[in-house]
Amino acid sequence: MQKIKITEEENAEIRYRGIIDKRNELNDQARELADTRDSLNNERRDLVEEIRILRDERDAFVKEMRRHKKIRNGYQDKAKALIETKKGKRKGIHQNLDRDIESLKTEVKMIELKQQTTVLTIEEENQLLKNLKKQYEEVKRLESVLGEQDAILSDVKDVDEKITLLFKMADEEHEKVVELSKQAQEVHDRITLMGKSITHLISEANKNHELFVKLKERANAYHEKATEMREKLMAMRNIKKDEMRESRQLITQQNRSVKMALADEKKLEAAADEALETLLKKGKIEIR
Repeated sequence: MQKIKITEEENAEIRYRGIIDKRNELNDQARELADTRDSLNNERRDLVEEIRILRDERDAFVKEMRRHKKIRNGYQDKAKALIETKKGKRKGIHQNLDRDIESLKTEVKMIELKQQTTVLTIEEENQLLKNLKKQYEEVKRLESVLGEQDAILSDVKDVDEKITLLFKMADEEHEKVVELSKQAQEVHDRITLMGKSITHLISEANKNHELFVKLKERANAYHEKATEMREKLMAMRNIKKDEMRESRQLITQQNRSVKMALADEKKLEAAADEALETLLKKGKIEIR
């Protein structure tokens, strides 16, 4: 079986098609990487937007928490101030003043009884009356102090109630602070996890982009080779066209010569031989 001979132009065409196919294959692979990269970047942008919304939510929780914290601290400060006021009021309080008054009253009664039942000299009786008067005045003074103390203790009782109420309100505000802080932390934890996801997405997108760039560089190199091969093919085809045109011109010229020499057989044979020799010299035909 005779082996089919491939011309230089056909061989160049095969090489050109192979380069084009390889370039297209690399471009397809690069396009897939670019699609993956773009998908990762879109996912990253969605997460960034979601994080922005979550940050606003977290900041709102923190702002509200700080407001309740300020209110709580205000209640606590007022309660502490009232405690100090209460301590100041209690400093002059005599805890057993009522018993002291009763004791003095008993002494007065005993003095009165002594005056009524004992024979005394005028001097002794005057001294007794003097002591009795002194005890009366002391009882009166202590009863006045006791009245003041009762008023103070009443105020202190009111202060205690206010202190209890203030601490209760402070506790309620503190519960709100704790709950808001918990909610803010939960949102913050979600933001942190999303931040890690974004870091991973950026890393993967960068890897895909780097591979994309490398494949595009290889595809561009094959494209440049394809361009060079195309120019060579075009040059070969142009040469072939020129040769075909020249052949047609020679045949046309031969036809004219034949027509002119039809009347002379010898001239016709000579013209045919001349044309054949010309074609052989130019390599347009082969003798097999």
